[in-house]
Amino acid sequence: VDDIALSQDSAGGGWYFHGSKPSPSKPRVGGMEYSGVVLAVGPQVKTLKVGDRVCGVQDVSVQQNPGTWAEQTVAPEKDVVLIPADCDISFVQAAAVGMAAFVSGDMYKRAKFPKTGNCRCLVVGASGGLGVCLLQLLSKHEGAALHIVAVCSGSNSEMVRRLGASEVVDYKIAPFGEQLAGGENFDAVFDFVGGMETERDAKRVLKAGGQFITVVGPMAGFGDRILTCGEWHGWACGLMSRLMKSMCCRRCTKYEYVMAGGMPPLKAVDFNDVVVEAGMRAEIAMEVPFVEAPLREALRRVASRHTGGKVIMNMEKKQES
Repeated sequence: VDDIALSQDSAGGGWYFHGSKPSPSKPRVGGMEYSGVVLAVGPQVKTLKVGDRVCGVQDVSVQQNPGTWAEQTVAPEKDVVLIPADCDISFVQAAAVGMAAFVSGDMYKRAKFPKTGNCRCLVVGASGGLGVCLLQLLSKHEGAALHIVAVCSGSNSEMVRRLGASEVVDYKIAPFGEQLAGGENFDAVFDFVGGMETERDAKRVLKAGGQFITVVGPMAGFGDRILTCGEWHGWACGLMSRLMKSMCCRRCTKYEYVMAGGMPPLKAVDFNDVVVEAGMRAEIAMEVPFVEAPLREALRRVASRHTGGKVIMNMEKKQES
């Protein structure tokens, strides 16, 4: 009764939580990010009306809301973000930036930047769909002067510099911890890659009392597939151990370990703070029509973990002949 029916213009083709394996008898619609126009509203809906431009990130794991890789979807009123009338963002951008609005936005808000002076920030996975958005937030920071170092493939160095990076470290040459060892250490490391190697390299370059802010945790590629029971508990126990050491025993660790990002849905306050007010926009790496062959190619690119930005499914885009 409080649901919103949406005609989707665009959907994000990025990460989504693999909570169950689809089958012919139990098909599953993937996707979490969306944008479009309200088609219909339930009788108890009060804040939205037919024709409103909206966007959001579906909670497909806990609330088990429908996925967004479809021409239409349904979402609870409380989870739908109304795009302000004076915001000229396109539907493609609205779908592309939704996940970053609360993931990258949350990382930025958790960082303890000094009010004055200089602050060194390292972004690992800087050229990905979320990394490029964090670069924009860091580059527009008011207060301490941020020196931003991006870790990504050398082929994306021009893009990340354009979006705010002061320096670029090509991880293909050698581990970033090895390349940066001996230089000035960092106040904060923002991690979009995860895994033990990333954490180990970050330890080498963090200042005492610095922050390691991750959205992945101790297992690289977390969320790419359904985990076994042992893998899930191993990830959760490893994460809790790191958080507890960071909070309770500074003798065990010289830096603060922070797990950021949270879970969907996207909240209006986050969208307004970082998209409407701060002007954050996604870097579109690939935009495809809702047709099987292009969709397969798009998802292969997402699965590669080297997208160079966001991959978007545009329901209004025509297939090229």
